[in-house]
Amino acid sequence: MKNKKLGISLLILFLVLIFRIQISFLGYLDFINKPVRNLDVKVINQYKKKNYFVLKLKNRDVTFYTTSRDNLKNLLNENLNINILTKNISFLGYLSSFYAISFDLKLKEASFLDKWIENQHSDTKISNLYKALFLGEGIDYKTRQELSTLGISHLFALSGFHLGVISFILFLIFSPFYKILHKKFPYRNRFFDLGILVFAVEFMYLYLTAFPPSLIRAFVMEIILFLFVFYLQNIFSLRVLVLTIIISFLIFFMKIFSIGFLLSILGVFYIMLFFRYFKPTFKNGILMNFFVFLMMFVFSHTVFSNMSIYQFLSPFATLLFTFFYPLVIFLHIVGLGGILDGFIKAYLHLGDNFYDYKLPLWFGILFLIFSLTVYYKKEAFYGINLLAFSIVLGGLFV
Repeated sequence: MKNKKLGISLLILFLVLIFRIQISFLGYLDFINKPVRNLDVKVINQYKKKNYFVLKLKNRDVTFYTTSRDNLKNLLNENLNINILTKNISFLGYLSSFYAISFDLKLKEASFLDKWIENQHSDTKISNLYKALFLGEGIDYKTRQELSTLGISHLFALSGFHLGVISFILFLIFSPFYKILHKKFPYRNRFFDLGILVFAVEFMYLYLTAFPPSLIRAFVMEIILFLFVFYLQNIFSLRVLVLTIIISFLIFFMKIFSIGFLLSILGVFYIMLFFRYFKPTFKNGILMNFFVFLMMFVFSHTVFSNMSIYQFLSPFATLLFTFFYPLVIFLHIVGLGGILDGFIKAYLHLGDNFYDYKLPLWFGILFLIFSLTVYYKKEAFYGINLLAFSIVLGGLFV
């Protein structure tokens, strides 16, 4: 009976996948239908190569690269209008990213939110950092390097933590108003109604930030967790993670495949792994933060090589960020966002000096396989902690 249900589920999944590919292909055909496509885009990366600039551009539909031999100013996070040639764009490129010849590049006026943040900071580097934190925008290479060295890149890439804080704030805002309505409709489920309202606002936030992959995963997972709680299911089950990956893939297709998305999925997996063996208490929540740091240290150093002694402050920075994030949201709302700029600059400056510590990809894969066995055998839990701790020590004394 179980095999039959599994077979039916896989068949349905396959049919939905085929349908999703067809929808994407129709979108692709429509996109290349015109030889020249005019697009409104945002610059999410810019760097110089030889005697020309490379621009990475993005809107809600596509992400692509183009080049310019003009002497461009720093356009990071600027809004542009641009014409591109669609002749050589492949279907796979349309789904992921592609290169396109462009012309008639025009600078557009910054959005109200961009201006609101920029006007509160005298340093472009800091304003871009906050725009990344609030709007999912790009960060310059040097700042990304500093964040990586300090082990806090995940704090400035919109993810489940940020969406959780936003959900909590929205819940607090909506609850008093709902109480008034609930008196007229007492038969309604307060938890369900407020959840739907919060999700609706968060979806608009995703639209505003052009659906960053890590935020897509977080939003989908939040809905799945909401349904699991509503129907009294175990929220630390691997089914939550599997459903999140499948649904994110079916809805947003190949756009979810990025280093940030994969690392965020791994982070959630280790959170679930920890709470499989420990109760979700305040004390264990703090311990979980250090456990995830150990685990993710392995994977982050299969991707990035920057290493510094200050990286070991990352778990403490993550704990403090729980208070920092809602505080800076409030400060920016009231127009006082620049108060902490000096502190942030000083902290980022600690990431200027680093050395290389890189782990081979095969080791990361083996570590993940070992982690999957830990999910089913508690005895191996301490072994994986010991292994990760030795890797961390290796980075310290390399």
